[in-house]
Amino acid sequence: MISFENRLKSLKDRRQGSRERALLENNLSIFNSFDVRTKERYEKLSESAPIKYAIGAMAPVDSRSTQISIEEGERIANTLLGMLSTSGISAEKEIQGSVALDIHIEGHSDVDMLVLKSDIVTVQSPKIDATQYLPPKDNRPMVDIIKELRQQSEAKLKSRYHQAKVDCTGNKSIALSGGSLKRKVDIVPACWYHSHDYQLTQEKHHKGVEIYHKGEHKLISNQPFLHIKRVNDRDILYSGNLKKVVRLMKNLIADMPDYKKRVAKNLTSYDVTAIGYDMDEQLSCPYFSSLTLVEKLRAHLSVLVDVAALRNLLEVPDGSRKVFDSENKVEALKTLHSEVTDLAKSIYKSLNPNSLNAYDSNQLLQKHIFI
Repeated sequence: MISFENRLKSLKDRRQGSRERALLENNLSIFNSFDVRTKERYEKLSESAPIKYAIGAMAPVDSRSTQISIEEGERIANTLLGMLSTSGISAEKEIQGSVALDIHIEGHSDVDMLVLKSDIVTVQSPKIDATQYLPPKDNRPMVDIIKELRQQSEAKLKSRYHQAKVDCTGNKSIALSGGSLKRKVDIVPACWYHSHDYQLTQEKHHKGVEIYHKGEHKLISNQPFLHIKRVNDRDILYSGNLKKVVRLMKNLIADMPDYKKRVAKNLTSYDVTAIGYDMDEQLSCPYFSSLTLVEKLRAHLSVLVDVAALRNLLEVPDGSRKVFDSENKVEALKTLHSEVTDLAKSIYKSLNPNSLNAYDSNQLLQKHIFI
């Protein structure tokens, strides 16, 4: 059985940084006996460790920590945009990923920043209204234009952040960390893609992007803003419960022993979000019934494990691909299901320590937690 006392320590360290880091940041001696970190609401609950863990794992990280991540990403991106403009390259920035959706699970989270050419776009043909688009001044293939954006971004970031680590080995992003940076920032060079939907609606969520893949010298299509909108819309519909179950799954994966984590990590953040998104009406429950979400998630994962026909239909929220497109992901699903099941059973046992039953879902469905 999982030790949720140990998991609670891992959860706190992930959300707020280690006690030692907190002491250092506050210029206090590491030999001080007290913990200067803020005590969060889930820690104050008069409940068992498994229940505290479940509630804490569902909660967003501190809003100020999230804001620092966003500000740091924007600061780095704005600096890069200014340097690019001095070389005659027009670009703009957008945030994407887990921080943008507030489904990240670390207080010191990485932040993904798209850096996009702003004076040329890729347009889906046939153009719905060709008069909207002037002939491009640069007639090179778009992949070559964004390759140049990537190369210039690498050079300028290296020259500007010489005390930080600027890792240019990633195929899709340039990773900056250390030095004066408060957060790890990933810069993702790309261009805009105007689909037929965007040409018709001019709505930002229909605006796609094409990300440069360095290793294969090609552009990869993505719809980060449609993903963000659909996840946010469904989360609002169910009073924040979608993001709760996504954070819960991500925290459980983060806290797995390495031999399990290596398997479960085959599910990407997009995949995990899609699993929660697919729960739809199962996400409906009052704010004081958060343990209901543990049971509903366990049941949903069980169906996906057992029924291949349903599993094979599951798509990511923007509809761009199937989730379970490899056998490795099916194994990852089974591992995640086992972990959620262990959490549910541990909660049940903590509520009914003398019970001879292995599990009764009604106990989780009927338990109210006010936080």
